Amino acid sequence: MIADGAKPASAPSLDDASQSEAARDTILRATYRLLEDTGYAAVTTDDIAAEARVSKATIYRLWRSKQEIVVDAARMHFGRVDAPELGSFAAEIHWILEHRAEDYRQPGTLRLVGSLVGAATSDPQLQAVFVDWVEQLSRAVRQVIQRGIARGDVQPDVDIFALETMIAGIVARAVIAQQSFSRATVDNVVALISRAAAPGAPAP
Repeated sequence: MIADGAKPASAPSLDDASQSEAARDTILRATYRLLEDTGYAAVTTDDIAAEARVSKATIYRLWRSKQEIVVDAARMHFGRVDAPELGSFAAEIHWILEHRAEDYRQPGTLRLVGSLVGAATSDPQLQAVFVDWVEQLSRAVRQVIQRGIARGDVQPDVDIFALETMIAGIVARAVIAQQSFSRATVDNVVALISRAAAPGAPAP
């Protein structure tokens, strides 16, 4: 109950909400630029504030720690992997691999991902990001395989887990080797996988 003469607390205005969202976006983009340039370990909250041209108070109003900012910056940049329906298993697997490879071809991205993987071994928050990242990729691959089975261009009894592990392993290799794969490699890998998964292909 509001006492006589007291003003009720006002709800945040749309302008305040818009400014907070704009500040959040600016900070996340600044964080990602720093991560690309120097890697996870070297980035501090002071660096982020300077790069984003905001106060540390603004940062701590939106996040509790550097780890939380990094988690959100990584999720914003990499996003979801949802292959569109392109009419064939080969085309959709090609889309997934090329989509991820294009991310990795950007300067600094593989160095960033490698530094985050290293930090994730001792940081549960970052580890959760990579568990989610791997599961998103696996889920997208499973969906494409299941569509291929329904269309008839993938064996109905194919080992889905083995196939998704093979495809995810190609992506993981780029991170470990710190070298993205070329478009020609994507084409060749997709051709090999498609032949192996096609109806009538010899069992391994």
